Amino acid sequence: MLLSALLGGLSGVSVMAQTNVYSLNAVGYINVTVSPGLNMISCPLIASPDNTVGTLMNNSNGALTGSVVYFYNPVTLYSFDTAENTSGKPSTTNANGWASGGTNVLAPGVACWFDNFFSSNIVFTFVGTVPTGPITNSLFFGLNLVSSVVPASGDIITNSIMNLTNFNVGDTVYTYNPLVPPYYTTYQSGTGKGFGSGYNGNWNAAGDPLMTNVGGGFFYQNNTSGKTVLWVENYSVAQ
Repeated sequence: MLLSALLGGLSGVSVMAQTNVYSLNAVGYINVTVSPGLNMISCPLIASPDNTVGTLMNNSNGALTGSVVYFYNPVTLYSFDTAENTSGKPSTTNANGWASGGTNVLAPGVACWFDNFFSSNIVFTFVGTVPTGPITNSLFFGLNLVSSVVPASGDIITNSIMNLTNFNVGDTVYTYNPLVPPYYTTYQSGTGKGFGSGYNGNWNAAGDPLMTNVGGGFFYQNNTSGKTVLWVENYSVAQ
């Protein structure tokens, strides 16, 4: 399912140049709901002025205070930032209300953990331009916390836009649902290892990996040292 959450705010803008070449830009919004506790989220839009946490999840009014974002890099591992009050205790002098400045970048294709401090849902509305392709998301050896670069959901392998078919045998995808124990679903590729589900029979009994929600994310474990998986997504507004 592509752009399902954008339909209410989607517009096509045609720009005609003197050479009679035109381009289309899809702009709109998605609503991302985070449950109490840990959630994997992403922003598959190019926001303005940027895709930093301080812009996308501004905490200047203190409404997110106590919540934490965690970003993961396969080399440097976890980094985090905490939403704090701009006055009172705990407090921060940063105008956007994030203790470390909200400088982590939730760019299209990147996912992060959001730890919702509260006992009720938080809804983020992300506004921006839909990325157009082809766009390559490089999945390095080890764990990568990633998402589709476009507002898509569903089967990440056979979806004609997400199309994650350039995987290594033995690679693993971990999705997370904070509402359904045991929370993680594990998908492992294994041609020739007795598997037989999903794309070309290359995945275990769980079948092809599924990204349930637009604005969701997952862990991708690249199990082949020295080889980067190149996940190429190709979307145009004309599709």
